[in-house]
Amino acid sequence: MGKEYDVLVVVEVENLEDKTSFDKHLRREGLKEIEGEEFAYIGKASTPLLNTMAFVQDAVKKALKKGKDFNECKMAMWLGESGPKSFVYNKTEEEFKEVIEDIS
Repeated sequence: MGKEYDVLVVVEVENLEDKTSFDKHLRREGLKEIEGEEFAYIGKASTPLLNTMAFVQDAVKKALKKGKDFNECKMAMWLGESGPKSFVYNKTEEEFKEVIEDIS
């Protein structure tokens, strides 16, 4: 097992029908809510960054299904010392797609 690092996840969900079920699922997956912040979660991981990124995407995807209906979902995550990664959920494909910003 690798060195443990912090995981921070911020989700922006438009018109989520059941936030309680959404939050409950993420707690079961090891992401706890940050007090006073809506849709912000923190956890710990020790797996390789790509594995953790895939795990978090899958956990949020399942939480969205538990939350029943929503219009749109965007997510940002910070894994340890790495910079933020941004994603948008494609409802048709039921997958997160990474948002790559062109800074040129």
